[in-house]
Amino acid sequence: MFGLLKIRIVILAAVFVGLVPFVASEIMRTRADMAQRLEDINKSMLTSLARSQRGFIEARLEVERLSETIALSDTLRTVSPEHCNESLAHVLHIQEKVERITLLTANGVGYCSTDPKAIGLYFGDRDYFTAALSSDKVVWSDFILSRVTGRRVLQSAMAIRTGGRVDFVLTIALDSAYLRQASLDQFSLPLTYGMLLDADGNVLDGGAMPGVTDHLSRETTKRMAALGTGLVLPGTYGAGDEVFGVATLPGTSNRIGFGVSTEEVRSVATHEMVERLALVGLVALGLVAVVLGLLEWLVLRGLRQVVHVAERVAAGDWTSRITQKPLLPDLALVGRSVNMMLDSLEASVNTDALTGLANRRALDRFLLASLNRLKRHGVGFTVVMIDIDAFKPFNDHYGHGTGDDVLQMVGAAIQRFARRTDEIAARYGGEEFTLILAETDPEKLALHLEALRQAVEAIAIPHLHSPHAVCTVSVGYAAAEPDDSPLTAISRADGCLYLAKNKGRNRVEGVPRDEQDFELFSSFMTQVA
Repeated sequence: MFGLLKIRIVILAAVFVGLVPFVASEIMRTRADMAQRLEDINKSMLTSLARSQRGFIEARLEVERLSETIALSDTLRTVSPEHCNESLAHVLHIQEKVERITLLTANGVGYCSTDPKAIGLYFGDRDYFTAALSSDKVVWSDFILSRVTGRRVLQSAMAIRTGGRVDFVLTIALDSAYLRQASLDQFSLPLTYGMLLDADGNVLDGGAMPGVTDHLSRETTKRMAALGTGLVLPGTYGAGDEVFGVATLPGTSNRIGFGVSTEEVRSVATHEMVERLALVGLVALGLVAVVLGLLEWLVLRGLRQVVHVAERVAAGDWTSRITQKPLLPDLALVGRSVNMMLDSLEASVNTDALTGLANRRALDRFLLASLNRLKRHGVGFTVVMIDIDAFKPFNDHYGHGTGDDVLQMVGAAIQRFARRTDEIAARYGGEEFTLILAETDPEKLALHLEALRQAVEAIAIPHLHSPHAVCTVSVGYAAAEPDDSPLTAISRADGCLYLAKNKGRNRVEGVPRDEQDFELFSSFMTQVA
């Protein structure tokens, strides 16, 4: 009896000693899991900030296009203030991003407006008004206090001229409430703070979200202003347990900043660790032998599935995932972690890191699938090649950092022209981009791609070495044919791009019908072949 007791005591002691490494590994695993979750928060913050910046750029571009459209109306120069108010009110009704449209006299006095309170007010001392008088483009202010409403607005201005004389200055204020809500909608995480900052770190608008009572540290806002774009990590610069993301709004000195609490992440990770340790401890005390045998079987089965998935991934099958749901939460966590890692790797190998578009690998796969669909079912498509004009001189003059910014902005513009599920926008390499479009009608394609070319030109990125003074793109397109290989389909569109470059760049060209153009096109295709 005493011997059996000693055996039991030895077994129990061995179990408890064996639990020591497990406890240590659980602590290390929890720390790693917590770090990974915090890293996921950081990545999510950066992604959401980038989306907010892109949305801000798109809103500004939309206002600039609206300004140019209104400025083309000759009736503005002769219409009465009452009719002018009605015309502007009609335009405002269909523009959800716009808060107010006002027409100022050349002296800076409100002539007509969608807000009657702006009529007769003096705006001639505003910097944006002065800048508009000396420019033929749309100019922008930083976020400023509106003299009409007292709220923060982002103001645009464009001079309307007859010959060299300024008739009016058209001003359009972006709706700050719309911009704020559009930015908040980009975040999938619960926010603790959302604010607009100036270059000195002063909070212009916003602050703590509803239900948050903690005071925002001045040290944190100053760091966010100095950082410009990036993250303030928990425990640094007065951030407490929050991670703060900040991004500079393009074309202004203002920043947008958001905060997310990490307290729940730490609490959940710690709670999961305690639960796992408690479960293993109770099982070890109650059913040592049975549980150890069952655990061995469960672990081996889980590991076999992990090995199987690893072999499939090594063979090139990135779609393989761990599908069995183990009974043990530890192995379930491992399965989820492996699946998350594979999801992240699959996304990274198919996405261009700089522009966020599909990369060359994803393009090749998509193009091959489209050609197979064309051969089997007759579903046609068009290959489009796009090249940023004179990009090397731009990089040499402005620097590669600015060149990367241009690639991102042009990529964002191109992405808007491939909306369907059977279409793709990709970065082909360097300053070249590719579109696979479902449309095959030449006339519709020409209009669609001309709109793309104009959209890039409308961004108005200064380019001293371009005859157009701004960054532009050349576009070539060609419909795929059933006997095409991926290289042939790309080469035909590339030949049209070559033709667009030879005809002066900043233009759209399809497969030529003109004899002289056809000779250039054929010469290019012969060289490629």
